[in-house]
Amino acid sequence: METDNLYSQDLDSQLDGLGNPGFDLQHKHAKDPDAMDTEEHAQNAAESESDDEELIEDDLSILMRAWVNERNAPDLLDYQGTAIENLMELVDFQTQKIKSQPGLLANILKMDVDRVKYLVRSYLRARLAKIEDHAAHYVRDDVYKERLSRSELEYAKGFVALEEKHMRRSFLDQLPPHLRGLDETAGNGMDMVTKPDLDAAVFCRVRSNVGEFQFDASEDPIVMKRNNIFITRYSIIRNLLEDGKVELI
Repeated sequence: METDNLYSQDLDSQLDGLGNPGFDLQHKHAKDPDAMDTEEHAQNAAESESDDEELIEDDLSILMRAWVNERNAPDLLDYQGTAIENLMELVDFQTQKIKSQPGLLANILKMDVDRVKYLVRSYLRARLAKIEDHAAHYVRDDVYKERLSRSELEYAKGFVALEEKHMRRSFLDQLPPHLRGLDETAGNGMDMVTKPDLDAAVFCRVRSNVGEFQFDASEDPIVMKRNNIFITRYSIIRNLLEDGKVELI
């Protein structure tokens, strides 16, 4: 009996050792701290390189992102003139190419051309709608004037002139001279010229790791990681949008 007990205890101890091999393996294969730091650095570098590669886009992707941002931002964003010029050159080339292609291939190419044309038209319409809503403000503000293309700036000035002419003919000329102004500021700071609401709520997606970001002075910073989605005031993430670190959705 004693021999059986000893044998049983011996067997149990061996089985315990086999059943928990990770304990010995963890000690035998423990990583050197310096090696772990090297691997972590390499991994971070690879992630950073991957982020940079994905931020390198063609003109179509640039314009599509600008189109979505323009439709969702309350104010006027930078004009993507280079991307539009390149795409329109491509459209002209494809249009000439369609004429020499057979029916099926010609239809496929025409679909691509129509898709690009729709994107450009919709992008420009979104910008024109903003210009008409706050034309006087954009014409007076030097920062926004730099965001306008030459044609858009001429359109904005013409729109302001026509609007002012219409108002004067309709009722302003019948008012006393001191009440005919269209760009005055009241004593309480209220401006007659309407401006976009920069505190409007927007949804944004993080394109590249931002790190800790202070959304509200009364709250703790929040870590903004790639592909995170937030809802916040536009004015808070405005600079991040201009830097290309976030996109509106």
